[in-house]
Amino acid sequence: MKITELHRRIEESEYKPWQLYLLTASLVTGLGLYFKIGIITSLLLTIERATSGVSWLVILGIQGVLIGFVAEYLYEQGDEYAKSASHLFGSKDRTLFFRIGAMTVVSGIITKVVPTVLESTTEYLVIQTTGTVIALGILLVHESSSDWNARTEWPAIVAGFILAIAPSIA
Repeated sequence: MKITELHRRIEESEYKPWQLYLLTASLVTGLGLYFKIGIITSLLLTIERATSGVSWLVILGIQGVLIGFVAEYLYEQGDEYAKSASHLFGSKDRTLFFRIGAMTVVSGIITKVVPTVLESTTEYLVIQTTGTVIALGILLVHESSSDWNARTEWPAIVAGFILAIAPSIA
């Protein structure tokens, strides 16, 4: 099968092409690490070294996703209500003060804990964190979507989790 034929079939599939390409790259990466294929391991170490200067950016990305989940949980809002104990404060000003305080504490904890944990537990910080951001980011975007069909996004979610987890179990 020619590459152009393969690409055409990917374009015609029900999934977005970038998701299938990412899934393919993640599977090759995961299997290469698991079976200790030298060229894959070397390539990943080279990518990791070349992108280490932006590790702060992927750490900010995972912090943003985690804070997004906390905010989604605490502050679900509708036209007539706001979660997060709004009824306990008696005014919008006090509710706003509480929300800013709560998110400042959450942000502070995440800012102190996440980088330390990531740096001590990952061998491929940028690659693994990027995979986590992809998978959890897609889940976060669709968290409150009532008509989300997970089957349309599964290749990217699985690819993200493979990138996040495979280096740790290899």
